[in-house]
Amino acid sequence: MKKPVVLIAPGVGLFLIGTLMLIALTAFRMPPSEAEVRVAGNAPAQTLPALTAAPRAELIGPVLDVARSREQVTGAAEIRSGTRWISAWAADGGPATGPPPGLTVPVDVASVNPEDFSKLVPASVQAKVGELAGGGAIVSRTGAALRGIKSSGVLQFGGTSIPVIGVTEDTYLRDHEVVVSHATGEAIGLTQTRYLVIGLKDLASGKSVEEAIRGAVAPDTFMRVRGPEGSGASSRPSALLPLARIKAIFGEFSAVNGAGGNIGIDPAWIEANTEMASIHLLGTFRCHKKLIPQIAGAFREIEEQGLAHLINQGDFGGCFSPRYIRSGKEAGLSRHAWGIAFDFNVSGNLYGQPPTMDMRLVEIMERHGFSWGGWWNYPDGMHFEYIADP
Repeated sequence: MKKPVVLIAPGVGLFLIGTLMLIALTAFRMPPSEAEVRVAGNAPAQTLPALTAAPRAELIGPVLDVARSREQVTGAAEIRSGTRWISAWAADGGPATGPPPGLTVPVDVASVNPEDFSKLVPASVQAKVGELAGGGAIVSRTGAALRGIKSSGVLQFGGTSIPVIGVTEDTYLRDHEVVVSHATGEAIGLTQTRYLVIGLKDLASGKSVEEAIRGAVAPDTFMRVRGPEGSGASSRPSALLPLARIKAIFGEFSAVNGAGGNIGIDPAWIEANTEMASIHLLGTFRCHKKLIPQIAGAFREIEEQGLAHLINQGDFGGCFSPRYIRSGKEAGLSRHAWGIAFDFNVSGNLYGQPPTMDMRLVEIMERHGFSWGGWWNYPDGMHFEYIADP
């Protein structure tokens, strides 16, 4: 049986075969986030809302020290992550390939201390994780499939080439597409700690570990602990999709990574994957082709339930928008960039403000497979994004 894991985080994803707990520190935090975080037990991987973080270094050390001193803890690791852009790749000794000239492909990359991280993965991949110290990368199965990689290859991040030394299950890599060492991550600009991971010997010890970690910071420091039922964590996980899964469902694009908050997506991808939709109560807008029937179904139910008066028809915020998350480029790409998120009743549900969205609308949207931004710690009450088919 795999050991349960506690996940400390304001940031990006985590899943292990065991049980997971996620802890977010305000000290790590900046406004933010549609970024993805995963936590699950022995169920299929689930994504969580993430606190996008700019960690205060003085809190990372004390928390890790306390965690590692606990008899119930099997290991702890610091994870840095973010969206990075690849200009070319080669698979299994084959020729280099890549996007059209001038374009690059966004990839979700995490960096770790290989020695620490190896204690948080199954024994079958511990040795391979240790090899990250040599400067290579391990790629998730979903990420490898996107590149046509079976076991080895090369990823080109601008002027930095990183050899692929292995492919493993997405869950072992916390659903990141690519994992490298901290040293390699720094070469491609990964410097922000997004979350810490703490392994537990057993599920029941989660509460006592959380209490110990809380004792490592000032009493007035906000700390959120996320974990599955039975862990004793003070918060439960909620769902968002990891980036690799989004690409697998809705297609991967290449783009010009602009200097500001917007990106220039390949027009061919836009033409093939998005279209204009006209939906009563919302109006006419561009969205991903696969999602339009789902949105239409949700708003059809809103009308059937006699709730159309709760929709401000002049207050729609759109769907497709090729850009980063509002809090900045380090928070990652918005799901609007794929046309799989949309905003409505905007003026009463502003980003970072207490939401006023009627919960009957939220319940309908969730039944139709959309996650609500109003549940996030830094709320985005206007925002709904795809997480599942109805």
